[in-house]
Amino acid sequence: MARYAQRMIREKLETVPGTAEDTTAADAILGRNVTLRNLEAEYQQQDFAIGTEGAQGEDLNNIHSGAEYDVEAAFGATTTVPAYAHLLQSSGMAMADDDGDTVFTPMPEDAVIPTTTLQLRNGALMQNVAGVRGAFSFTAETGRKPFFRFNRRGRYADPVPFVASAHDFDGWPRALTCTPENMFAFTLGGQHFCVTSFNFTDGRNPQVDAYMNCEGTTLGPRRVTGGMTVKWPALATKDILTQIKNGVTEPLVWTLGRTAGQIIQISAPKVQIKYAGEQDINGDLGVTLDLVFQPTGAGNDEIEIRYS
Repeated sequence: MARYAQRMIREKLETVPGTAEDTTAADAILGRNVTLRNLEAEYQQQDFAIGTEGAQGEDLNNIHSGAEYDVEAAFGATTTVPAYAHLLQSSGMAMADDDGDTVFTPMPEDAVIPTTTLQLRNGALMQNVAGVRGAFSFTAETGRKPFFRFNRRGRYADPVPFVASAHDFDGWPRALTCTPENMFAFTLGGQHFCVTSFNFTDGRNPQVDAYMNCEGTTLGPRRVTGGMTVKWPALATKDILTQIKNGVTEPLVWTLGRTAGQIIQISAPKVQIKYAGEQDINGDLGVTLDLVFQPTGAGNDEIEIRYS
């Protein structure tokens, strides 16, 4: 009898986009808040004029599969390459080595985004979903471990019988907790902020087979936006309302970790802030700000995720 606890996922980069790879236990993802999308489709009632009342059958269109899940924003086990690097790559982020640091930045618009094979496992069956790409977001909150959320979609695959397999997650380090002893920096325009939450999303919407004659998962346009809740700074320190009114952009830096090999930094060169309301932070006056991440003239550089 299948048990709910048997649900899990594997993902592996494909050598040829859209061509399924064989996955092994080493490809298992240490995910949480997992939602398996074994079959998604648009249902359309046939609606023929048949001379009688009553429901008619429904046709299925745009059949596909996928999953959504969180992965802790942890560093690599033995290198600066995180265990979930292939998930960022297949979400439209280019991976590069920068003098030993592993850096992710948005891929150019004309680049071919890598794909993965996603194996859905639930104790009753398995599905090997090919050509998977997706959108992603990031969340960090005080006293909690930061995480990425991945929204993955690919071509529907017929189920096959479930085969039990042992999985070892020792290669997945846990993320550091967002606490003062672990946080190295959070600045906007070089100004230190006391922050309770920080998040962003790439704004993409994965869609399978958007064209009748060209298969594959497309992600749609990228528009990175986010938000943060911070202690409202004194006017002499930073006049955020005037900055908002004038549409000023400034660089943002979020850095977790203080030890080499265990540092994750998210930075952006041009961030516009928007007023989203005041907040009561345990009696302190706080403010919630929406964020718009803009590229420089060079393009494809509105955000960088660095592991060092």
